[in-house]
Amino acid sequence: MPAARATIFRTAAVAVALVLGIADCGVSATAPESGLAAARFRWAQRAPAAYTITILRTCECLREMSGPVTVSVRNGVVESRQYVESGAAVPPQYVELFPTVEGLFALIEDGIRSDTRPLSAQYDATLGYPTRFSIGEPAADAPLYIVSEFQPR
Repeated sequence: MPAARATIFRTAAVAVALVLGIADCGVSATAPESGLAAARFRWAQRAPAAYTITILRTCECLREMSGPVTVSVRNGVVESRQYVESGAAVPPQYVELFPTVEGLFALIEDGIRSDTRPLSAQYDATLGYPTRFSIGEPAADAPLYIVSEFQPR
């Protein structure tokens, strides 16, 4: 029996070492990569052809660069970007700051690919679109994106 007990102990020790090794490598069910992939899958399965979202960027920047902005999209193409408070159109030099859902996914993916830390993202549980994310150090003026008022049209 002692040999069998030693084998069980070794097997358990190897399993623990593998789990700890994987954790040290940053692989987990909540890694940014897996969260993004799952969210994109939900979006691909359930996205409406037309929708509006409101995007707020918190940053040390011009008011025109932070919003909030309502983005109206049809078939993946932006129909309009308007400031919530004034109803004015977003000037051309700032339109890229307020993307479609696909553009928000691309921003998160760029952060993952460039290994920017810290990176955090939250997604809608049903449709998968990003609801809140930040990429980079807030002290270094990395914006926090908050997506709200999603409305299918």
